[in-house]
Amino acid sequence: MPVEIKTPSIDRGIDRGWLLSIGLLAAIVDLAVFFVLFNQSHSLIVAHIVSFLSAVVTQYLLISLWLTRANFFRPKLSWSIEFFIIALLMFFLRGGILSSLISSSYISSVLVIYFCIFISAILYFFVSLGALYLEFTNQQKSVNKWQYYCIWLIIYSIALRLLYLSAPELFYEEAYYWNYAMHLDIGYLDHPPMVAWIIALFTKLMGNNEFAVRFGAFICWFITAIFLCKLTELVYNKSKDIQTVLLVAVLPAYFAVGWAMTPDAPLVACWAMALYFFYRALIRESRMAWIGVGLAIGLGMLAKYTIALLGIAAFAFVLIDRDARKWLLRPEPYAAIAIALIIGLPVIIWNANHEWASFLYQSRGRVANQFEFSLPYLLGTVVLIITPTGFLSLIAILLSRKTILSGGDAILDHPADTQAKRGYVLLISLTLLPVSVFVLLSLFRETKFHWTAPCWLGIVPYMAPTVTGSLRFGLNKFFGWGQRAWPATIIGCLLLYGVSLHYLALGFPGVSYPYNYHLLGWNDFGREIEVLVDRLEQETGSKILVVGMDRNRVASGLAFYRTKAIEFSHKQLKYSPAFDTSSWHLFDGNGLMYEYWFPINRQNNKTLLLVGRNRSDLASKIVFSHVKQAQEIKEINIYKNNRQVGLYYYRVVEGYRSQSTANDDPAATNLAD
Repeated sequence: MPVEIKTPSIDRGIDRGWLLSIGLLAAIVDLAVFFVLFNQSHSLIVAHIVSFLSAVVTQYLLISLWLTRANFFRPKLSWSIEFFIIALLMFFLRGGILSSLISSSYISSVLVIYFCIFISAILYFFVSLGALYLEFTNQQKSVNKWQYYCIWLIIYSIALRLLYLSAPELFYEEAYYWNYAMHLDIGYLDHPPMVAWIIALFTKLMGNNEFAVRFGAFICWFITAIFLCKLTELVYNKSKDIQTVLLVAVLPAYFAVGWAMTPDAPLVACWAMALYFFYRALIRESRMAWIGVGLAIGLGMLAKYTIALLGIAAFAFVLIDRDARKWLLRPEPYAAIAIALIIGLPVIIWNANHEWASFLYQSRGRVANQFEFSLPYLLGTVVLIITPTGFLSLIAILLSRKTILSGGDAILDHPADTQAKRGYVLLISLTLLPVSVFVLLSLFRETKFHWTAPCWLGIVPYMAPTVTGSLRFGLNKFFGWGQRAWPATIIGCLLLYGVSLHYLALGFPGVSYPYNYHLLGWNDFGREIEVLVDRLEQETGSKILVVGMDRNRVASGLAFYRTKAIEFSHKQLKYSPAFDTSSWHLFDGNGLMYEYWFPINRQNNKTLLLVGRNRSDLASKIVFSHVKQAQEIKEINIYKNNRQVGLYYYRVVEGYRSQSTANDDPAATNLAD
């Protein structure tokens, strides 16, 4: 039976009208301070921060005075800390609203300010109400308070991601996958096509902007949460699903893939789907569930090849589990394999037509790199993406199977029955076997921080009851401390996400941005390059090919932000700059998919605009061996929030030739210098 959520007894005697009045007064203070600072030539960010803090302090003082005089309770230090933590959480929501509205070309700055103040008045009310709820539930020690908090924390996490989808610039990986979508295909060198198809769908509906690129990841998070929730219902009979969704909402691994659009977003969704159907098929022995397994693995193969590890782990479980071995003689698993192969046929066809390039890149290419012992790095990333508290919970789960199977209460009729044991072994196997592959690889090759993120989904249902402290592991005080750390961990994660997103979108006074980092400040940079390209094309009378002088970062970012600049100016997009922005593979570098999109023998005699972060990349002998003539190198400064965040160089070269030739021309040497 689902637990009924009861409203705490704050309803007794406390008039919400007073709280609303205090919130409105705080909004007036907010508005007044904002316009005073803004009219005195302070930056928008300074006015936004100081006005909010002024309003919150005013609100805190009025509520404290009112509570004391009404004899409800005398505010203590702990309540004051909780009040300002809630206020800080609301502040980050306001930052998301402000940054999203500023990035729109349809709303004036004055309307943006008024709208934010109006929304802030509502947020102030919830700051007051939330702080009072915390105090009353702490006094009453309500058994349902965690259930209530979980719902609001989930809602907050979703709202935070949604509000910041559009404000921060894309990471270069996201811009690269947007270029996938512009060159729509059934396969690509370094990843399957699912990420491209999703981006293409939403950019077609919403235009070429950050919100549209990332919205697919936002939807994938909901799919992940739904299937993890359904899996938890199978494991605990519907008692721990809220805690499961909370973990998926706040753990760094899943908050990130639910915000940034990479192949990991659909992969994690398909992984959660596969876990659910594997559990139904192998533990609940549902024959129809094998269709779901085939769909999940097939779609996962269109997202990222990593999901093959999940299929291998499931096969290993079938071999070691006596009850599951009967499926080897039944047709359903083989039908699932057939379904997965049919769905994954596009990547097979693409690879067959391209000398199996993608399969080789993700298999032999991964193990053929230079030797590197990266196990400490891999373990560190695991602690990071599931948090130290989550890591402690993981260890406790592995050491306390009986306690975990009981869920801390009498949910199961027989906590140690065969089905529960088999389910535990299945999910642990589907977690640890894929992780062991990455551990083995880390002994001699480089690993990436996000590789193990989908693997931990199998452990989340067993981690869920540790969030509310309903389990008593009985191991030692160390693990007990880990359980008690969950509230602080969850709030800490949300605060960290708020700080990070606000920093990327709006920044903080006195805090600088990293120099030439990813695509920070590229909204203006893309516009400047597009203006430069238009001018050069008018002067030369020929089409200009822009070349980013690195593997894929500069080219991907310029293609996206040039396209966005055209759409932002409300001009008709006659062509996409994605089709005339290439990589430095034209100068013997590695360009990944750019080598397929821009074959070097088709670029002969073109005029190129070279753009790079390093002056030396534009002045190397390799560049001069591929061109007939080169102009001088010039600079472009990049700014974000009125602060310089980067310096790039550009150079126009003419007469590109795919075949390198020795260049002994003294004039060319002088240009290189």
